[in-house]
Amino acid sequence: MTGTTAQPAVAAGEVCRLTIQGPSSRVELAVPAHIPLADLLPTFLDHLGGGLGNAGLEHDGWVLQRLGEPALQEDLGTAALGLYDGDILYLRPRNDQLPPADFDDLADGVATGIRNQRRDLWRPEITRRAFLALLGASLALGLVLLPTVGAGQWVAITAGSVALLLLGAATLASRALGDRAAAELLFTGSAAFGAAAGWALPMIGRPVIAMNPQLVAPCLTAAAVCTSAIVLGRFLVGGGFGAGYLAAMLATGLTALVGLLNTFDMLSAGGAAAVVLAVTLLVGTRVPRIAAWMAGLKVPPLPTSAEEFQEGIDPEPGRELMNRTAAADFNLTALCFGLGVVIAGCLGILAFTPGWASPTLAAIASLLLLLHSREFVSSRQRVAVMVPGFLGLAAVISAMCLLIPGTWRIFIIGGLVLLAGLLLAGARSLPGRKMLPHWGRAGDWAHTTLAIAIIPMTFAALNLYALVRASWS
Repeated sequence: MTGTTAQPAVAAGEVCRLTIQGPSSRVELAVPAHIPLADLLPTFLDHLGGGLGNAGLEHDGWVLQRLGEPALQEDLGTAALGLYDGDILYLRPRNDQLPPADFDDLADGVATGIRNQRRDLWRPEITRRAFLALLGASLALGLVLLPTVGAGQWVAITAGSVALLLLGAATLASRALGDRAAAELLFTGSAAFGAAAGWALPMIGRPVIAMNPQLVAPCLTAAAVCTSAIVLGRFLVGGGFGAGYLAAMLATGLTALVGLLNTFDMLSAGGAAAVVLAVTLLVGTRVPRIAAWMAGLKVPPLPTSAEEFQEGIDPEPGRELMNRTAAADFNLTALCFGLGVVIAGCLGILAFTPGWASPTLAAIASLLLLLHSREFVSSRQRVAVMVPGFLGLAAVISAMCLLIPGTWRIFIIGGLVLLAGLLLAGARSLPGRKMLPHWGRAGDWAHTTLAIAIIPMTFAALNLYALVRASWS
């Protein structure tokens, strides 16, 4: 059997054509696909006529049903509810809904029950995602096998060719096919292979697998520069200047800075990581303002006089403001993730740097990130800030274990077990519980204190205090 399968309306601005069957009349309407049914119900009642709006006051109100199915959720739109063009909805009193359909065929009833009640049914969209996941897995496998090609020049040529090929494929997928998901995946693969090509460049004539520790900084610099060049191809893909683009450029630029400072012996690896960490944390304080600026949101300054209170009082268009707010939230999430990658790398370097200053700086910065995450209400943004903090503390504890005798490590493991118990107690008691104000105030004081401590600890990690003492002696 051949034919086309109807699809629910899912694109922004699409409409869904429905037939509404009332108690005594019927109406066909085209409604926006993303407007909740609760907002559409008054319109349905007006078109059906017969004073249905007032009649709903006599019972618990009205609900909409498909034949043989339970009432539709009123807080969802037609797209989220899976409604199709031509569907018939029945307007029924809430206390007198249509009963479930009876089945004269057991197999049909079982199939209907599984189709309606299961949330994990395999859908065409899942098939598409599976193919894209396999595409990403094949690229990842190629990236893993890349060092086995041989010397650095062959790895660089192979990875660079694949990077350019994937960038062209991403451009084709975006421009010609309009497939943004595939374009983003191909572009990510292009950036990864570009980084691999840059990493192999300083090892020309050397096997890539046998890594020389002295070449780590040059390889890191070359990888960041090549990745930045691929990221510039973002314009070819059609993404334009977005928050993801800016986050990627910041991450690669700061990574290249770490490598350059260490390559030319300006600073040690720990010193370069300390400088970049301080710069990244400083940039992080401006991330909300940058995200709002990129979304076109301009926060007016606070008025300082009676005349200024009368300025800028014109109302903002609601729909446009909501769209810009959503864009600003997305920008903030992307920037948090981009900077979080750089911070996690810097904390890992500092944690394993010899001496006391660099690991202490890593611990302070990690605690600062955990406290700073309280400022975000989005779970994704909070996770993007918290995860580098947890990774930094884990790296500091791991580095500490390598410096102490084995018997003392037992106490650290015992402390971690005790911490796990405290976290379990917190998971049981804290969610949904309103904390006393003095705890929040204590967190604010700790947040400020740790932020102030970043600068002197950065100087200590750079060994500036020892240099000053040596110059005076």
